[in-house]
Amino acid sequence: MLRKFWNYLGESQSYFFRALHIIIAIMILSQIINSNATERESLSELSFVGVVTWFHIISGIALIGLGFIMSAWMLSQRGLRYYFAWTYFDFRALRADFLTLSRLQLPEAQAGGLAASIQGLGVLALLAVALSGGVWFMADLLQLPQANTLIHLHKFLTTFIEAYIYCHGAMGLLHFLLTKVFSRSHA
Repeated sequence: MLRKFWNYLGESQSYFFRALHIIIAIMILSQIINSNATERESLSELSFVGVVTWFHIISGIALIGLGFIMSAWMLSQRGLRYYFAWTYFDFRALRADFLTLSRLQLPEAQAGGLAASIQGLGVLALLAVALSGGVWFMADLLQLPQANTLIHLHKFLTTFIEAYIYCHGAMGLLHFLLTKVFSRSHA
């Protein structure tokens, strides 16, 4: 099953992008899981909570870099308009995808379509969460009064990446399963 899934991803993604995509997804899931065991006060402690907090910070900083790498790769391969056609008020592909969905069919990935738009928004959510966490960390180190506001902003933005990763993962798995079931029933 994992091999089929890996090959399925390869139908539309290069090996580099597939690997990057999976690494980022696993790191985000680990961030979500360990976030409840982090405490700002434990940064100077050698304890379980201190180690988890530092792991959260270090992997968050890594996600900033990986988010920019993913963004650069996506934009170099397909361009800004592919993922953000709606910012140009071009809704044709989105309209076509919603019409396809209304017929209970899965739309193909296309420039400006639902899949591309969701992927673009996901990367923006990743960067917003990771950067807000990084800015909070710097503000906390510098003991700036805005640090408290920044940590609340980071936690608020985390809601969007959590919703994205759960929905995106579920939709990806559903698409994979429906595509394989549909292709088997017509083979």
